[in-house]
Amino acid sequence: MINLQTILIREQIIKLIREFFYAEHFHEVIIPVLNNSVPLEPNIYPFQTVWNTQKGNQTLFLSTSPERRLKQMIALGIDNCFAIGPSFRNLENSGTLHTQEFLMLEWYRINATYTEIMDDTQQLIKYISNKLGKNRKLNLDLSKTWKKISLTSLFSRFLKSDLNEIIENKKLLFEIAQKRGYNTRNASWNEIYDQLFVNEIESYIPKEPFFLIDFPSRISPLCKSKKDNPLLAERFELYINRMETANGNTENTDSTSIQKHFITEQKKRSQKCQPIDTEFIKSINKMNNLSYAGIGLGIDRLTMLFAGSNSIDELGTLT
Repeated sequence: MINLQTILIREQIIKLIREFFYAEHFHEVIIPVLNNSVPLEPNIYPFQTVWNTQKGNQTLFLSTSPERRLKQMIALGIDNCFAIGPSFRNLENSGTLHTQEFLMLEWYRINATYTEIMDDTQQLIKYISNKLGKNRKLNLDLSKTWKKISLTSLFSRFLKSDLNEIIENKKLLFEIAQKRGYNTRNASWNEIYDQLFVNEIESYIPKEPFFLIDFPSRISPLCKSKKDNPLLAERFELYINRMETANGNTENTDSTSIQKHFITEQKKRSQKCQPIDTEFIKSINKMNNLSYAGIGLGIDRLTMLFAGSNSIDELGTLT
């Protein structure tokens, strides 16, 4: 049920986000909802609609994140930029933390890596927390430097397994899952990985804010691989109160590898899948000579944390 107080806290948070990035001299980009195509990412499926005109019909896709337009603007030379925009994800179940429509903040830095984006993220959320003052209901200490916890250490601790070996030996992940009673029939590697992480690890992570790092490159195609270990990506997720709140990375600017991934992903889906996003690939190609890093942060989930809300329904995305 819609909660007015929660909506008003979100309003404050959006104002503070803009204050923060304007002070950092970022450009704000307006994100279109309708697109000719969207990037083909693992486990992300767009809504589609039809534009009916006298010249014929055209299939359009609702934005799954602000990423596409932001990278188009970066390719045009806008430099550091951010956007706040509605995002839509199809084929996902709704729940207390999930909804088919949500509000996302995304920003990118030029000449940066995911380390700088982690610093940005902590500074932004501390700024919001301090400005909200008595209005915030998040009873966690945000003042300390947030830890970085490696997925390799969590797999070792909770699954008694070496993540690097799991990535190199595709069968090993299925064997681990089967020993723990999971049904792996017709499941993909990514699906088994997600199940094991959610069920065997996520429930035991700290409540305090931390950055989860060292994600497998195979599930992170838009992220740059680590130089010292290409099996892992320069990617992180932010967890606060055991809730995933943001997902950031150093950008993969190899347009050829991204195009290959899009083609592979398209083949996995039905014939009615959206076309390859050639405009996105062109944007990536123009970014190839510099290092970029960025992040997507769920404003609705961040609002839930600061409002002390138990359900994303309080923000009234579907009524």
